Amino acid sequence: MKSFCIPGPLDSTPLVFAPLGSVSASAQSTPDVPERYKRLFFEYADRRLLEKALNLVGKTTLPVGRSFALIAGVTQYPNFPLLEQSLKAAAVDIEKLKLYLKDQEFFDEIVVLKDAEMNLDNLNYFLETYFPERLSHSPHSRFLFAYSGHGYAVGPQENPRGFLLTNRALSLADTVERIDLSLLRTLLGPTIESAEKVLVLVNACQSGAFLGRKPFGLSPFDPGARGAHAIMASRSNQKSWQVDFVGPGSVFFEKILAGLDGAADYDRDGIVTYPELNNYLQTEIPLATGGNQTPVEGDISRDGSVGGFFFLNRSHQVRMGNAKPWNPGNALQFGVPRNEILEQGRSAFSAGRYNEAIKAFLQAASAGNTEAIDSLGRLFDMGFGITEDYRQARQCYEKTAAAGNDTAMYRLGSLYEHGYGVPQDYQQAGHWYKKAAAAGNAPAMYSLGSLYENGEGIAKDPGEARQWYTKAAAAGNEEAAKRLKSMPK
Repeated sequence: MKSFCIPGPLDSTPLVFAPLGSVSASAQSTPDVPERYKRLFFEYADRRLLEKALNLVGKTTLPVGRSFALIAGVTQYPNFPLLEQSLKAAAVDIEKLKLYLKDQEFFDEIVVLKDAEMNLDNLNYFLETYFPERLSHSPHSRFLFAYSGHGYAVGPQENPRGFLLTNRALSLADTVERIDLSLLRTLLGPTIESAEKVLVLVNACQSGAFLGRKPFGLSPFDPGARGAHAIMASRSNQKSWQVDFVGPGSVFFEKILAGLDGAADYDRDGIVTYPELNNYLQTEIPLATGGNQTPVEGDISRDGSVGGFFFLNRSHQVRMGNAKPWNPGNALQFGVPRNEILEQGRSAFSAGRYNEAIKAFLQAASAGNTEAIDSLGRLFDMGFGITEDYRQARQCYEKTAAAGNDTAMYRLGSLYEHGYGVPQDYQQAGHWYKKAAAAGNAPAMYSLGSLYENGEGIAKDPGEARQWYTKAAAAGNEEAAKRLKSMPK
């Protein structure tokens, strides 16, 4: 379990549902925005497919406008320690949300702010200028804001301050490269005022701080009326998690997508309302995380909500032939399998193409391959194709030693014995040599024998030294065999 610590305006004429089969999608056009913002649009169309989808489930009386979304997140933190720079779960969340909102929910406009683009300038433009203008000319429209990335909170639990980290952050508690969640709430204000239905979904550690200390609760409402709500992935004193058996993305968004497949449609009416989704998440997320993560929800409308956001029941739309089967595993491509990448790295290393090897090992390591992490440690340790960096080497070895890699245990012992990148510490060296030797590592047996022979970090004991040299020699260590011959009888 891993944590994360457009077309022209529409007029106000009421929408009329067209007969099934008569709705057509307009061609994608170019949004009327400054040039620097155009590349941030993932989807920009007026397809009017939501009306058809609601027709299929008998919701012909539900007033429907257009659908807008801003997906934001950080998947890369280049200033973090090497093995913590990639947040793959956030990358999965963003890609799944993009495809889901476009192909299953028929959103008309989707803006994506990813990594360096997830900054205050872009948030300010889209939340305070662009989307309020678009929404003001499109009655009965829904707006979704979704975020996935690192975050944290400080201060007393009853009134915490929460932050989202930008991709320039130096650590998980950076006090400069961050965005205050209270500022995000302020930026969302004009959009909330302009849309009929708003939902904010934030997956970040301690994201509950977004809601502050004001108590919130669900009220009965009509999904066709105004409402603005937020669901935070975790309380202000909790981390948000990724769990392999739940899926490659965050538990929060994996469970949201699972609920929208029909599990959260409790009354089986073909749509998943905000209360239904929230109730589903309140049950499923604590179960998936062993009680370590509980989502927090709240009403963020200035005057209180009487209505709220809704999604389509995906499985129902697929059965009716209105949407393609949802198989994000086929749609998401994050490169070749990590074992194949590891082999590419090994081949490059053997041929002396160290820069190529480093790239391959990094890619495989970011996917969790411990052999690749160990190989990176060796590159940093030996300075092959990269600046010698014992601190980075130690971090790599610690991760793979924790996974049971005896070679990494031995190398950690060597770093401590010689004081490379760490204060010289024979006791720590002996600790790691013993663990590696117990796992059958011959060089560690020899090194442990040397510590006993010289009395470094442990009591001098020639007899114990001879035993370890003997074991190392039997395991094929030539240095140990030589040392046995030179030891006094």
